Amino acid sequence: MNLYHHYFLDDGSIAFDANATLKEAQLNKYNFGDFCEIIPSEETQEIFKGSKLVFKTTPSGFTIYAKAEETAPNSGTYRPFVNLPQTTVFNFLIYVKDPLFENYSTVNPKPAIPYYFSNKKPVSEGVSFNYLDLETTTLPVENFTINQTSYGEMAKNLSTKEKIGLFGIISLEMAGDDTVPFDGNARNILNANGTIPAFPKTFKLQLKNRSTIWNYRDASTNTLLHSTDPTTLPLAKNGIIGYSFNGQERPSAFPSRLIFEKDGGGNIIKTISEIFINQ
Repeated sequence: MNLYHHYFLDDGSIAFDANATLKEAQLNKYNFGDFCEIIPSEETQEIFKGSKLVFKTTPSGFTIYAKAEETAPNSGTYRPFVNLPQTTVFNFLIYVKDPLFENYSTVNPKPAIPYYFSNKKPVSEGVSFNYLDLETTTLPVENFTINQTSYGEMAKNLSTKEKIGLFGIISLEMAGDDTVPFDGNARNILNANGTIPAFPKTFKLQLKNRSTIWNYRDASTNTLLHSTDPTTLPLAKNGIIGYSFNGQERPSAFPSRLIFEKDGGGNIIKTISEIFINQ
């Protein structure tokens, strides 16, 4: 499972996944732990203990390792050492730990109902439900919402502590739904006979970086250095986003200085980055 964030991974205005070479280079200096953490739920941790499974985080997400045995000598087919029924579910909980997360992201770090990423559609969800992404597919995180009824059922398996500040839930059933009609891809964890697929699935979440209006101010007088709003530009931790006016290249914006302009109903109509420069 990989968790990508464009703010940390993009090379300036160039998306990190624009090509394979850039993606590899950007991932070499990436660690999702800079802004969030993912942990197995307490219930899932108990399953792991009894099933000889190991959860390990990586710089880009996490991997599950299983003690396995060959189904027959030299068959090349393996099954978990401890049988896992097809209805077994692993739940992983995502918590945002960076207080500036909302400034550089397009989603709320503490949604009213946590985002839900799964290979199994809850019974109370309709046809608009989206299955979690594979490494080869990409949907906006905003598309992975569920209704209160669905979350209420899942929350029964979470402790009070686990529900506090919960950003999202990754829920993986061994069988999962038949998702081939959804987008042409299967998302089962185990084969129907309980064996491990020859090529285990790699799933992902991909978070977008926020774009803002970059307002440049004179550091000594606090006055705007331009008369109209500049072009909206993305926030990125790495690389260079070139912007210039009055014949000069200007510095990039940082997520620590952000202003939200709202209408009378409280809706955000402008997101502004303020950059102070010495004239």
